[in-house]
Amino acid sequence: MCRTVRSGVRWLLLSLVPCAACATQPVPGSLCEAQQTTYLSCQTDRHRTVSLCGALPSALQYRYGRTGHVELAFPDNATQGVRQFAYAHYSRFQTERTEISFSHGDADYSLFDYTENGRRTAGVQVSTEDGKAAEIRCVGKIQGALSPLGKSLRCDADSALNGGKCP
Repeated sequence: MCRTVRSGVRWLLLSLVPCAACATQPVPGSLCEAQQTTYLSCQTDRHRTVSLCGALPSALQYRYGRTGHVELAFPDNATQGVRQFAYAHYSRFQTERTEISFSHGDADYSLFDYTENGRRTAGVQVSTEDGKAAEIRCVGKIQGALSPLGKSLRCDADSALNGGKCP
């Protein structure tokens, strides 16, 4: 009986090895891993990928870079992400705008996903303390959606999208 249990455990462990390797494979066109939800991901006009990845309510992380070489991951520990990000949303007829914002170093970041009259635009806006600003736009296919994050992230009271009101 003991030998049967040991061989059964060995088979189970060996059968899990390929699955564990697959779980860390990136999602095509994204910096997210297969077991994570891709809340937003796209290629940018700077030939980089912007991704917001996670498994809410426990983890959320912003990533910027190329497949195999992430240049910025915030926060370092994805389990701290839910506390680090803020949510803003505005909606009216044929318009929906959602932003996820955070601060890192001396810069403020705002990941945006806007749809107006059926046209979708997304990307990230970055502004520094010394007044420099840049907008990095998505080109091509945009994966995921930011709007479901409103239930898990704190409201960004400073965002004009929220009209200065947070529930």
